[in-house]
Amino acid sequence: MKVTISQINPKTLDFEYNFNLIEGKLKETDVDSLVIFPELALSGSPLYDATKYIETSQESILFAEKLSEEKKDFIFGLPIQQAGELLNSLAFIENGELKALATKKNLSRFDKGFSSGEGLSLVEYKKQTIAFGFLEDLDDFLQKQDKSDLIICCSNILFTPETQKDLLTSLQPKIRKAHTPIILVNRSGAEGSYIYNGSSFFMLANGDLSKELPLFEEKNLQIDTQKADKYNQSPLCRIEKMYHASILGIKDYFRKNNIKKALLGLSGGIDSALVVVLAVEALGKDNVIGVLLPSEYSTSHSITDAKASAENLGIEHLIIPIKDTFSTALTALSPIFEGREPNVAEENLQSRIRGMILMGIANKIGAAVLNTTNKSELSVGYGTLYGDTNGALGTIGDIFKTDVWEMSRWINRNKEIIPWNSITKAPSAELRPDQKDTDSLPDYDVLDKVLYLYLEQNKSKEEIINQGIDSQIVNKILRLVKINEWKRHQVAPPLRMSNSALGVERIMPIS
Repeated sequence: MKVTISQINPKTLDFEYNFNLIEGKLKETDVDSLVIFPELALSGSPLYDATKYIETSQESILFAEKLSEEKKDFIFGLPIQQAGELLNSLAFIENGELKALATKKNLSRFDKGFSSGEGLSLVEYKKQTIAFGFLEDLDDFLQKQDKSDLIICCSNILFTPETQKDLLTSLQPKIRKAHTPIILVNRSGAEGSYIYNGSSFFMLANGDLSKELPLFEEKNLQIDTQKADKYNQSPLCRIEKMYHASILGIKDYFRKNNIKKALLGLSGGIDSALVVVLAVEALGKDNVIGVLLPSEYSTSHSITDAKASAENLGIEHLIIPIKDTFSTALTALSPIFEGREPNVAEENLQSRIRGMILMGIANKIGAAVLNTTNKSELSVGYGTLYGDTNGALGTIGDIFKTDVWEMSRWINRNKEIIPWNSITKAPSAELRPDQKDTDSLPDYDVLDKVLYLYLEQNKSKEEIINQGIDSQIVNKILRLVKINEWKRHQVAPPLRMSNSALGVERIMPIS
């Protein structure tokens, strides 16, 4: 049987765009091939509270009826209203007619507003029995031991560097036991903070992988389920996956929100140097502007490194010193500041001036500001609210500082793109003389190890200390994480790279 996996990148709630996308893919495929689209292909996802509005299901049905005019054989995901309940559904269309419907039973946290359905459905197609439905319902189906010649699952699987490996490791023994081949179709693309994995595949009845689509790409792949052979994977390394995921996240954020240009502050440090590379890869050098905002505390190498970063990429860059603006602000605040020792108020004022300038330029030219705060800083509150934490998108907000360095070295593997001095020098916010990050924080190797164990492995304080890390350091780091939750509720949403993305996956009480 010929089957075409269509790994598309829909736009959430843009039914007309998604209709044209699906229709175009159907026109590209052979008339005798069953075309399979991802979960909620017609509506996009996540829908959040859009499920509360009747227009969502009405538009879904309207465009689904238009799709049936194609007179093709295909499976696609859509929200359907039945008996007053909204169901996350898969429609099996044969020659323009609805042949069967599968509705999701085991709802995920992204299925807000949906009611529980029936699970996988069985359908006779071309003298074969096909079980089709959602990945979340597969275990229930396998436990029933209903016989089928092929299983088809559709999903919206989010990216982490381990997602595909974990999925295949979990699925292979189940498929071997059932001795039934499976096709899994996943969407590609990004929506806000969420990046979808892609990597749809066909697995043989013995659990061997036969066909696999690339990470993140929108692509069709036709297979013959009777003639498929074993496929040997050549997976990307962890950092390379995160690099491409970040580029996709930026690209789709700007494309789907119809924003042409990105703006960011270039400090000469490693974080902004990495983000500007990602932005140029995603949007092109003509659509990225770097702004240097030196103060009286900025070192000469910060300015030269920032300029080198922009020049290496060939982007437009501006230099706007903030010394006079800072002085004016201090004069205005002198009735309150005078007689008090300088502290973080003066430091944060500089960061907020920079944020104000960036947002002012962005508003004037119709650009969006890319935030350059990394996960290590975001975790412990090392950043200024309404200053260096502002922006439209937290480009590296779910990437630890140690991974920022690793990704930067990987980018420079063939030639210098990121100035090497930005990679090797000690990080500093440069808001006071001779300031270093380590004045306030432990070394990043230690900090990131504690944060990884706490945030991503959910280890307790005692378990972390038992890893051989000084208890005072552990106590300090965990305290900083807890007392800065209020700040994380107000920062740019980060591109999700893990199951503990701050403000996206991990949200704690503020008080």
